[in-house]
Amino acid sequence: MVEQVVDTNRPLTGLLLVVNAGSSSIKFSLYNADLDAQGQPMARGYGSLEKQSDHYRLSFREVSSDVDVQEQWPQLEESISDETLGRLIQWIEQHTGDSLFAAGHRIVHGGSRAQVAALIDSSVMAEMEKLIPMAPLHQPACLAPVRFLAREHPHLPQVACFDTAFHHSLDRLETLYGLPRALSEEGIRRYGFHGLSYEYIASVLPAYDRRAAAGRTIVAHLGNGASLCALRGGRSCATSMGFTTLDGILMGTRPGHLDPGIFLYLLRERGMTAEALEHLLYHECGLLGVSGGISSDMRELSASQEPAAKDAIDLYVHTIVREIGAFSAVLGGLDALVFTGGIGEHAAGVRARIIEGCAWLGMKIDEQANQVGGPFLSQSSSRVAAWMIPTDEDHVIARHTLQLLKP
Repeated sequence: MVEQVVDTNRPLTGLLLVVNAGSSSIKFSLYNADLDAQGQPMARGYGSLEKQSDHYRLSFREVSSDVDVQEQWPQLEESISDETLGRLIQWIEQHTGDSLFAAGHRIVHGGSRAQVAALIDSSVMAEMEKLIPMAPLHQPACLAPVRFLAREHPHLPQVACFDTAFHHSLDRLETLYGLPRALSEEGIRRYGFHGLSYEYIASVLPAYDRRAAAGRTIVAHLGNGASLCALRGGRSCATSMGFTTLDGILMGTRPGHLDPGIFLYLLRERGMTAEALEHLLYHECGLLGVSGGISSDMRELSASQEPAAKDAIDLYVHTIVREIGAFSAVLGGLDALVFTGGIGEHAAGVRARIIEGCAWLGMKIDEQANQVGGPFLSQSSSRVAAWMIPTDEDHVIARHTLQLLKP
């Protein structure tokens, strides 16, 4: 049960905790209560708690000192427990000498909600729990820290920021599948994800390329989870992920587009259970599966001499180039391509191959700029600009949370 009575007239002092939780890791950021001179959130530090083979590794970097803190904690459970969460909150307050005044959470699925942020109470919590079947891998992990803080720190305001909300501007046809209308009306539709990342890129793109920001841009959020989004004037008009985070381009361990007949075949002819099929689709496919189990990590695949590793990278690039072509058709042309996410920001070789695959659009790579990470990756004579812009989902969560809680 989550019941919060928030005094929105009280001054905000201390630290805002931003949480991006997974089943075996938590990424977190700390922000000041005050905004900077441009009205933007000011980060105090960035951290993570990640499960290793037999322990947790805590990492934290303070913005002011740029000093990295590394600690090992004993691993007491398979997934991050309330005990470990409690230890993390205690560590944050002891290390910073400050207390928390609120928490903002990345919530993967927000259903049909158009508003990005919502103060979490019992009704919002119930809505988020109903969406677990649509995001069984991500939603429970997102909600675990919410429940812990509500129970152990009941007076701490918590704000949910939904990864799906940015895509509320999708044209209705973009949300529909070729299903019976009754199923569509029950909510089986395209939602799209990575919205907090796309919102950040859309917000900063004018500082890089005003023409693209006002025009037609495709953003490639490439990480272990990966998707593309077509922006027109900074608004989402097409996206590759759909009803779940399995759809779209090839990912680290997820397959992207699949013929649904494959599922029927595996269920009927191979006797797979729903649970086994779910594990296959979320954990055994993608780069990992195509490479024959070599790795889901693009760095390891790029270093491998195995033909299967090359196949995985080739298919990854192919699915992205194909999707860029489709989105360019939806947009009626293209002004810019933006790379972001872990692979998009760091894998120069992958960026180069994607840009080369889009040469027909009028995109010409600047090899030297690409090797050093740009941010401008294309030649000045290119009809379509290419950029690398680091994303910052936590910044978006902090901004929405502070706007919601400020007196």
